[in-house]
Amino acid sequence: MKDISPDEMPLIADRGPLPTSIAPLTETSHTQAETGVIREIAAEVGTLSVSLADVSGAVEDVDKLMHSQVETLRGLRGLSEELSRGNDAIRDAARTALGATVDARQTVASGQTRIDAALSDVTTLANQVALFGERIEALTQALGKVARAAGDIDAIARTTNLLALNASIEAARAGAAGRGFMVVAQEVKQLSGRTQDATRLIEANLADLTREITAIADTGRAAADSAGKVRREAGHVSRVMAEIDTAVLAIADRQDEITRCTESVASQVTATEDGCHGIGAGVTQAAGRLSAAKASLSGLVDASERLVASTARLGVETVDTPYIEAVKEAAAQISALFDTEVAEGRISLRDMFDQDYRPIPGSDPQQMLAAFTAMTDRVLPAVQEPLLQLSTDVVFCAAVDVNGYLPTHNRKFSLPQRPGDPSWNAANCRNRRIFADRVGLGAGRSTRPFYLQSYRRDMGGGTFALMKDVSAPIYVNSRHWGGLRLAYRV
Repeated sequence: MKDISPDEMPLIADRGPLPTSIAPLTETSHTQAETGVIREIAAEVGTLSVSLADVSGAVEDVDKLMHSQVETLRGLRGLSEELSRGNDAIRDAARTALGATVDARQTVASGQTRIDAALSDVTTLANQVALFGERIEALTQALGKVARAAGDIDAIARTTNLLALNASIEAARAGAAGRGFMVVAQEVKQLSGRTQDATRLIEANLADLTREITAIADTGRAAADSAGKVRREAGHVSRVMAEIDTAVLAIADRQDEITRCTESVASQVTATEDGCHGIGAGVTQAAGRLSAAKASLSGLVDASERLVASTARLGVETVDTPYIEAVKEAAAQISALFDTEVAEGRISLRDMFDQDYRPIPGSDPQQMLAAFTAMTDRVLPAVQEPLLQLSTDVVFCAAVDVNGYLPTHNRKFSLPQRPGDPSWNAANCRNRRIFADRVGLGAGRSTRPFYLQSYRRDMGGGTFALMKDVSAPIYVNSRHWGGLRLAYRV
């Protein structure tokens, strides 16, 4: 977590001189030359400490980036594996589809054969129906001739009947001589009547037969028309089947092409996977080395900070001396105030060391309350606020417990949170939060007389500010509670 936001640390070009009223550490008996050398060493070590902190921060940034790249490469490898599986699925699907297409072509070919056979049968049937129509027409003509012949017979029968009548009349006139002829005339008349009856029966039958033949002829013509339509539709179906066969063949060609392309893609994906694996291994190895370098730099930063503290303890005043003396004195005051609060019963020793931090609902970033927060809000400002005037380089002064919990910040960093504006809150509402970073935990857990740390803070936009943090331990009834932090620019 970041202790200082960009809004907290505006660069101040005009830095006033440090107050001279604060007494330096007690000097041991050094010659003037020795004192000058020690001051030079302290200055160099201080510069080294800050530079190492800057480099350590940069390495940490690169380390984060490297680990991010490792995760990205792992993700890329996973994506390439997914791509490979997807490509394999496409290839299998294309092969299956190609097999189905081959089966479809065989089915189409079989259907084409059947359609051609059916078309041939329909053509034969249509021709037979047409021939049947021709024969019906000839039969109709023959029936017409029979009808005409029957009419002729009927006409002859009527004439014969008339002649027989006339003959009977003449036979009656002839008397006895004409009796024989009368018999003949009567027989002819009867024969004529039967002939007329027969011709009428023939005409009736011919009429019925003609109607039936006409109906059959009409049906035959309709069947011939239907057969023609069937023949035309069958021809159309035959052409469509041929087009389907052509389309299926084109689909088979495309599927074969897809199969070849998926084979090529599979090779490329495999190469990509191998490349990602190789790059990932290299980046992972580099990240491991960088982490080791970061650990080494962290050790160097700690060593340089110890050197700075050692030079300060030599009794020679350095640029850090006023801040060290001020934070030690203020931490002692806070220890005394806390002891008084416990002694006078305003807070129990148990509550003083409460670590059951309770989240404040709706806070963003998350703020916490502890059993001692109300007490620190009442006691700490009187000690912390004056130290902001120690120098224009001072950024903040705040006490933290051993877990980095900062209950009471400076007033300018303890504004009420704005709902829905976490960025503003992070910069202006820094009280009641836990800062469990290296510097925060180091300040809260150190039991040295003072603990000087160098670090950098992100100012936003890729800009960083180099900082120093000097802290001194706070005790309650001789039990270590935390530390008072004083942060200032370098």
